[in-house]
Amino acid sequence: MEPSGNTVAHGAGAMGFSSQTYVRQLGIALLASSGMLLLEAAQVLMVDASRGYILAPFHYFIWSAFNWYNWALLSPFVLALLRRYPLTRTKWATRILFPHAPVCLLLIGVHSVLRGTEAWIYTLNHELHEPLADLIGESVVHESLWVVVVYAAVLGGMAYQRLRHEVHHRALHEAHLQTQLASAELEKLRMQLHPHFLFNTLQAAIALVRDDPAAAEDVLLRLSHLLRIALDEMGAEEVPLARELEFLDLYIGIQRQRFGDRLNFEIHADAPALNWQVPPLLLQPLVENAIQHGIGKHKGDDTVEIFARQQRGGLELEVWNGNSIVEDEGEGLFQRGLGLRNTRARLEYLYGRGAALALRSKGERGAVARIFIPGRNGTPRGAAG
Repeated sequence: MEPSGNTVAHGAGAMGFSSQTYVRQLGIALLASSGMLLLEAAQVLMVDASRGYILAPFHYFIWSAFNWYNWALLSPFVLALLRRYPLTRTKWATRILFPHAPVCLLLIGVHSVLRGTEAWIYTLNHELHEPLADLIGESVVHESLWVVVVYAAVLGGMAYQRLRHEVHHRALHEAHLQTQLASAELEKLRMQLHPHFLFNTLQAAIALVRDDPAAAEDVLLRLSHLLRIALDEMGAEEVPLARELEFLDLYIGIQRQRFGDRLNFEIHADAPALNWQVPPLLLQPLVENAIQHGIGKHKGDDTVEIFARQQRGGLELEVWNGNSIVEDEGEGLFQRGLGLRNTRARLEYLYGRGAALALRSKGERGAVARIFIPGRNGTPRGAAG
């Protein structure tokens, strides 16, 4: 004969739980049922005592055991069945008709038989001798609603948990897709910057080839250094601000070969701000715009200044110049050219609505481009501990 544990495992395998699962769930159910058994036995004992007659104490425990231990023995099978045939949005009606309605009727029958039997044993001790069939019929009438309510509550609870799990899983899946989409979009934006920057810099070198070959050579050497940095950081979403300013200094050196002493460049960066992580090539398009729309279009000298400071739990960056004229306002500024539009898109993808990019006029002449990058609890993003 096959051992009983294997019999349970084979019989339960179709419903998706093993003998170990059954034993574990049975232990929990027996523990809970024992507590209810003691409460019900004590209640019936007190009722009998109030009427003036008390049976042997073991009788009350045996009487209550018929009511509660049958649930303990059946509950692992019922739970496995509920998990195997859960209510879903598309199959709830058919699942109620089968198998849940027949199973619920079966439980009513089993519970009524056991409940009627315990009542019959109780009448024997009190010499009432009521027929067992009548007691079972009374149990069906009195216990059916209770069994249906409990079964429906457990079925509904499991359906609710399943729905919550599905919603949570779907939310995680959508978040994963959004992350992949954002990464792809960031890569696209980054790839747009490289050829744009390269094209403009090569044009500056070409303009110097005939007039000043030495200056053109210096531009090309600086450009090779810039390209090496850009390639090293091609896959990075963020770099330290200090690294970004080093890149910017090389870029300004190229522009100085073009404009000479007319172009000045100053950096005002607080020491703590240098540890903050920023997107690579974040400031270069803004500085390029300041030069192009300032000294590139208007006579005279110009000074491009970079300010970097911790502000309101984040990093505030500003690019100033004194020779630009801001012709558009609001969204109109971001409809022209690649630099501003690309920079704002990268900030939104990386930092959400907490980040900001704004451009304003300093007066009749001059412009300020301001960037704000939110921190994590007031600390630099991605900075080493």
